[in-house]
Amino acid sequence: MPESVPASCDYLVIGGGSAGAVIASRLSENPANRVVLIEAGGEAKALLVQVPVGYTRLVNNPKFDWCYQSAPDASINGRTFNWAGGKLLGGGSSINGQVFIRGTRADYNRWAAMGLPGWGFDDVFPYFLRAENWAGPPGQAHGSHGPLSTAPMQDHHPMCDVFLQGGQQAGLQFRDEYNGGDMEGVFYTAASQRDGWRCSTEKGYLREARRRPNLQVVTEAYVHRVLIEDGRAIGVELERGGQRHTLRAGGEVIVSAGALGSPALLLRSGIGGGAYLRSRGIPVMHDLPGVGENLQEHPTVGLSKRVNRPTLNSRTGPLDMLGYFLRFAWNRTGPFGAPVVQAMGIARTRDDLPEPDVQLHFLPFTYDIQPGTTSQVGTGMPKFPAITISSSICHPHTRGRVRIDEQGGPLIDHQLLGDERDVATLVGGMKLVNRIYQTAALQEIVIGDHAPDPVPVDDAGWEAHVRWKAKPAYHPAGTCKMGTDPLAVVDPQLRVHGLAGLRVADASIMPCLPSANTNAPTIMIGEKAADLIRQSAS
Repeated sequence: MPESVPASCDYLVIGGGSAGAVIASRLSENPANRVVLIEAGGEAKALLVQVPVGYTRLVNNPKFDWCYQSAPDASINGRTFNWAGGKLLGGGSSINGQVFIRGTRADYNRWAAMGLPGWGFDDVFPYFLRAENWAGPPGQAHGSHGPLSTAPMQDHHPMCDVFLQGGQQAGLQFRDEYNGGDMEGVFYTAASQRDGWRCSTEKGYLREARRRPNLQVVTEAYVHRVLIEDGRAIGVELERGGQRHTLRAGGEVIVSAGALGSPALLLRSGIGGGAYLRSRGIPVMHDLPGVGENLQEHPTVGLSKRVNRPTLNSRTGPLDMLGYFLRFAWNRTGPFGAPVVQAMGIARTRDDLPEPDVQLHFLPFTYDIQPGTTSQVGTGMPKFPAITISSSICHPHTRGRVRIDEQGGPLIDHQLLGDERDVATLVGGMKLVNRIYQTAALQEIVIGDHAPDPVPVDDAGWEAHVRWKAKPAYHPAGTCKMGTDPLAVVDPQLRVHGLAGLRVADASIMPCLPSANTNAPTIMIGEKAADLIRQSAS
């Protein structure tokens, strides 16, 4: 039976995703704290959520994914995309591809250099360790006692070995370990999994914590607005089952609704740029122009080739599926238990760059956008053997914004390749991928081009490919950025500038994107936020 909505609490966490679940769990470790976690989505009990391959049926599924729709994007020939967001406990960690990667030492030292004390690599690294229970060989780069289970892949596809050999022949170092801050090179992917199953923050942090009498989790509850009185957040107005409720917080309100949901909630609450709020007829509770600004995403584009070895494309028949299922049921191996990206890399497109500028993703399959579609919806897998190497931009220059639609939901205003420097970086990334394909290891298996076919011969051709095929990596960030400048929304303690009792803690607070996937960094933010909240109460 779903829990009822309480009238009051000490700490109110809005959003039970990758950061919010962490915060609610950690704050409720103190039995004196009455903690309420509000999640607009549902539970995370479905088998699709637990089986690693389930991500193929979770993303773009409105039962589990918010399916935030972008407007036609002129920078990529008017194409549109659903920007995924987890619509259930665990948030993105419950629907993502389970790639566990933290980013580089330089990523977080860059945050510290922007005037954010406490956010350099050496400052945040202990929080990565605190979160983690690593199932691989012990090492200084991993934690062993945290709630979030992580593991080396149980069973990688044989084509991963070929990619890694090709990467090394192209001059990239092979790394046994990439999560200690130094990532440049190529490597097998580690996964957020437990005994072969997905390990989300719902599984890692909330399942045990929900047994505590001082933690109440309320699902399928949509928060309309944060309530502000005399410059302080005092609670929320929410809707559940068609009924409106007011929930008051005596301590703090923590917004963890994601890089798209958090700014939308603040704007609905009258917290944002005054001129914009007035134009929408929303009473201005606090004029904070940076809310919704600074939207960032990792643009990514792939290069696919036909090969002479079996890949997941060529083994998709009923008997293949049955074999995969039985393998997973027997010992949690095979394609059903693998993260979406099984091998990766991070590299420089030019030798004169001070740090890597592209991330590489190897897929032992390829997929096609079906004719007539303008988004990744409707993709299909051709039946011939093929592989894909994708490149994404580590540090995109393009910035967008989040506004709200007529219903108060996020309205994405972003051009994925709105800055020409990003186009140049992706073109360089594609040329690097093409060089890897030209190595002896890859040439032994490649028998033809697939997408694009033929491969471009000049920069103009590569730019055309990039603009037609680039897509978001589902890593939005930065829309409630941490900082001290006029567009900053929160300070280094994650407190909303100018308001008491209100913090934001999720990927939206990142001042700039890390070099890689954002799930592990977002969990780290949740761990650090819980510490900051506890310290301020002591």
